[in-house]
Amino acid sequence: MQSYHNHRFRLPGVAGVLCADENGLCLAAKGVAEKSAAGNIASIAKQAAQLHPNSSTPPVICIESETGSVLIKSEDDITMAIYKSSPT
Repeated sequence: MQSYHNHRFRLPGVAGVLCADENGLCLAAKGVAEKSAAGNIASIAKQAAQLHPNSSTPPVICIESETGSVLIKSEDDITMAIYKSSPT
């Protein structure tokens, strides 16, 4: 995993961001976000949307671990993931 110390984000606690298209192609990755995760991130967003197919708004998925969390949301064929580090 890359060190997020090389990247400065405006929001405290944000350690990385990833942007993928609807096919899982990585469009951008900064900080701890790894380009190789783009396909998995897009797939998670698609699967979550199928839980409530008639919803007018796409779901926001939060995956938590001891080291932080990842927030995932798709909109207009673009999936965005925000990696947040746990407070120390």
